[in-house]
Amino acid sequence: MKTVKRIIICSIALTVLGGCAYRHYLGMHGPSVRNAPDVHEGVTEDAECLGCHHPDRNPTGPPTSHPQFTGCLKCHSDPLK
Repeated sequence: MKTVKRIIICSIALTVLGGCAYRHYLGMHGPSVRNAPDVHEGVTEDAECLGCHHPDRNPTGPPTSHPQFTGCLKCHSDPLK
């Protein structure tokens, strides 16, 4: 019984940890830059995204929950569905 319980706990932990990296696929993805194309016009690099959305660099801008990550445009310039 203890082995089954450990397997279940490990499965849940792996799902949660994997989900953090793949929030887009779990439906928890943040707003796409395509929702506000006028604001994001000309943005071509992650540094530009983090310049506005990093809480330490621009405390008045909309914050990001993951300022240490890169790949902003990879995840957030996806086509809207």
